[in-house]
Amino acid sequence: MADPLSIAASIAGLVGLADIVFARLVKFGRSVKNAEEEIRHLAQEINLLGGALNSLERLAQVLKDDAFDTNLRMHNIDDCRETLKEINKKLEKLEATSSLMKQKLMWPFTKDRVKEWLDDLSKHKENINLALSADPLDAMLRVLSQEGHHAAEILAEIKETRKITSRIHQDSERLKVLNFFLKYNPQKNYDMSIRLRQSGTGIWLQKLQDFQHWLSEPGSKLWLKGIPGAGKTVLAGSIIESALNRSTEAIPSAFFFCDYKEADTHAIENILGALVYQLSIQKEDAYAMLERYYNELHPINGLPKQPTRKAPQKLLRRIIELFDHTYLVVDGLDECGKSTDEVVECLFDISEDADNVSIALLSRDEDEIRSRLEGSFTPIEIAAHKEDITEYVTAEIQERIRSRRLRISNLHLKGEILQGLIDGAKGM
Repeated sequence: MADPLSIAASIAGLVGLADIVFARLVKFGRSVKNAEEEIRHLAQEINLLGGALNSLERLAQVLKDDAFDTNLRMHNIDDCRETLKEINKKLEKLEATSSLMKQKLMWPFTKDRVKEWLDDLSKHKENINLALSADPLDAMLRVLSQEGHHAAEILAEIKETRKITSRIHQDSERLKVLNFFLKYNPQKNYDMSIRLRQSGTGIWLQKLQDFQHWLSEPGSKLWLKGIPGAGKTVLAGSIIESALNRSTEAIPSAFFFCDYKEADTHAIENILGALVYQLSIQKEDAYAMLERYYNELHPINGLPKQPTRKAPQKLLRRIIELFDHTYLVVDGLDECGKSTDEVVECLFDISEDADNVSIALLSRDEDEIRSRLEGSFTPIEIAAHKEDITEYVTAEIQERIRSRRLRISNLHLKGEILQGLIDGAKGM
């Protein structure tokens, strides 16, 4: 059983024993003529072992208040003691015999026996040095409690555990920083826009030269506008998907959905926070910038502050500069209520400041939005295109027939219903 006091005392006793054996070997080295080299090697190894034990004793004293497992037995310490006791006993006996017979000291140990001692001493020294590199006390004891050939493996496991613990702490800190800026997560809006989209919807947009130019040319600006019900949000999902498909480490994408039903989506600080969040998880240098700003808002000796509009805007611009080309997509500018002007103004400024960003904004065609974006953004009118309406209506009719919510046996009647719905959509 191990306890803090007996551990240090046990190691201190070993230090004293190593000193005694070393002194006896030095004495024999001066008197014996037939084994000077063997004695020198043995004394040198014990001297090194004594130094390691001395360091271990000091470390045990420093760490004696640490928590540890009291059931650990000090196998390596015990083995080291047995080796030193054996050598000391042999030398003591040899010294006594030579003294009684009043004859010159002769070295009675074979080269093989000396080699075994040297190997054992080297193994003990290695295990103690491993223990010296492990802290706290419990880690050190776990090394010392194992058989010699397991000690290195145990220490490797301890170090790996320490790395994992450190990484968990770092990940926890990183998550705290990131979550501070993510007041609203737009992922659910994107997922919904994808679920609502019928296969083939939005192909007309993909074919537009203006859209292909937006995808390929940094500095491109699109304003997609349309009446309520024209499918802007579903189209936003299609645009985001196209951007994500082109994304690489050097070409990231970030997006946001403003929703009149969600007050948190109206504030420009929250929009910018979500955008910098997304870009920061795609590049370490970007995260470092975000973390520095977080630390500015959370001074060690002061009260925490809230982000202002200008600082996150400046941060977003600096982060964008880290990449070759960045896609930004923001849907629902007109749904920000009283914040609409501020949101439009800020996003417009970002589009002007960064020449390596492709930005797409979606909204209704409202006067205050048009007056700011017109002339700088390429406008694309969104009306539910006939092919999209046909795709949706056909799929919906088929689903209702399949689920028996609609019963149509006459194909001619089915065709008339489809045509009537398509013609009556009027761009919605």
